[in-house]
Amino acid sequence: IGAVGLAGIASFSSNTFTVDASGSDIEGTSDQLHYVYQPLSGDGTILARVASIENTDPWAKGGVMIRESLSANSKHAMVILTPSNGIAFQRRLTTGGTTVNTSGPAVAAPYWIKLVRSGNTFSGYSSSDGSNWSLIGSDTISMGTNVYFGLPLTSHNNSLLCTATFDNVSATTGGGPTATPT
Repeated sequence: IGAVGLAGIASFSSNTFTVDASGSDIEGTSDQLHYVYQPLSGDGTILARVASIENTDPWAKGGVMIRESLSANSKHAMVILTPSNGIAFQRRLTTGGTTVNTSGPAVAAPYWIKLVRSGNTFSGYSSSDGSNWSLIGSDTISMGTNVYFGLPLTSHNNSLLCTATFDNVSATTGGGPTATPT
């Protein structure tokens, strides 16, 4: 998504997603990232353990996200883990609007993150063990019913690929079955 310097790629093996991405950032009014996603209709939850994230920049970001569209300036909500700045719940409330940030715990990978959509309420969580979750923040974002949820990654350096691994990924739609993002 957006004007990236180097094409990203993703693979899945042994229950682990490995994602490589360049991109300037997922912030401001426009994003540059690689996004491994699937469609979501209505409510849903996506969680993952960020097993590792390469330190291409202290603000390289990998995590879980729900986006209204695949446009660079789309509304979105995400929980991300960085190599040096911990976890954050970030979101863009309006198309082309500025990103809002709520800092979470100052931790490093591996760490668990989760994003929940319930109507137009988006809530970001973190966990050290994948069982006991702490709320980072919630916000109201008016999004369409049909959106995309998945794993975003940006190197925060458009001339370098950042590698991150995500395991224990689960995506649940409404009250329905669990699926793995493709």
